[in-house]
Amino acid sequence: MQGEAQALVLIKANKLKLQTVKYAADGPRDILVRTIASTITPGLDRLLLTNKPVSNKVLAYPVMPGSETIGQVMHTGPAVTSVKKGDFVYAFKGDCWVGVDPYYGCHAEVVPTSEENVLPLGREPIHRDLLTGLVSYVLSAMEKVALDPSMRVLLLGLGSVGLMVSEYLHYRGIRHVDALEVFPLRGQLSHAENIGIDIVDFTGDFNDRYDLVIETTGRILMVEKVMRLLKPKGKVLLMGSYEVLGYDYRLIQHKEPVIVCSSLTDRRHLVEAKELLEREVLETEKFFTNVFPVSQYELAYRIALDSKEAIKTVISWI
Repeated sequence: MQGEAQALVLIKANKLKLQTVKYAADGPRDILVRTIASTITPGLDRLLLTNKPVSNKVLAYPVMPGSETIGQVMHTGPAVTSVKKGDFVYAFKGDCWVGVDPYYGCHAEVVPTSEENVLPLGREPIHRDLLTGLVSYVLSAMEKVALDPSMRVLLLGLGSVGLMVSEYLHYRGIRHVDALEVFPLRGQLSHAENIGIDIVDFTGDFNDRYDLVIETTGRILMVEKVMRLLKPKGKVLLMGSYEVLGYDYRLIQHKEPVIVCSSLTDRRHLVEAKELLEREVLETEKFFTNVFPVSQYELAYRIALDSKEAIKTVISWI
C-alpha cells in the first residue's frame, strides 16, 4: 500500500501548506483510512506552529499535525483483524508517511496508519465522534483525582479541554464548579457557577475555597496566582501543554498542594469515551463552532487559534 495524498504540512515554523505527501503502509497490520473530517487542536497546534517544545521530541520539519479524525477504511494488511474495508473508524495517528515527520499525521485526505491507531465505530460516523480523543483525555485526567459531589473545583480556562472538563464534572454530579476565562461567551457554554475574567475577580471571599484546581491553559505560572484560593493540601491538576514548566516552589509551599500531571491516554480511555458519547450523557453540540472545507484550511487555522468564539474547528475532506 504505497501512494500519495494531499495533506496539511508544517514545512517550517508558522508555514502551513496543503501539499502532496507520499506514504508507505506495507506492514501486515497497516491500514489506509479515507478521511471524512479532522479537527484542529488549538493548544498543541499553536506550539507546533511556533516550533515550541511540546515533549522531549525535537521537531524536525516538515511536520504533519492532526490527531482527531473520522474516516472509512480503504485497505487493510493481511494481519488486520479488528477492522475491514468499508468500516468507519476514529483515527488518532498516521504513522506511515514518507519524508514527513508524522507528529500525529492525521490532517490528510488519506491516513496511512497501523491497526492500533484506530478505534472502530461500528456504524456510520457522527460529528460528535471527533470528540473521542478530547473526552478520553479528560477521562484520563479525572481518574487521577478523587471526585466527590461535595467538592469545590476551580477551572483555569474554558477552551475545548476546560469546557469538556466542566461537562464531565457536571455529568458526575459535581455542581460547585467555578472558572477563570477571559472570553465570557465560553463561560456561558460551561456549567460554571462563578466566572472570573481575571484572578482579581476572585476576591478574598474565595480564599481557601477549592479542593481542586484544574489548569488547562498551558500557563503554569497561574498555579502561583491561584494558590490563595486553594484549600491547604488541596490538589492542582495540570492538563495544559506547557511551553515553560517552572514555578517558584517557595510561593506555593505554604499550602503544600498536591501537584498532579495528566497528559497520557490509554486505549481504554478511548473506548470509554466512545461509550459516553454514544449514550449522549455529555452535551456535545456546543463544542462544534466552525466547519471549513480543506480548501479553506488557512482560514480554519486562523479562526481556531485566534477567535474567541472558536471551541472546536472542523476541517472537511469530502
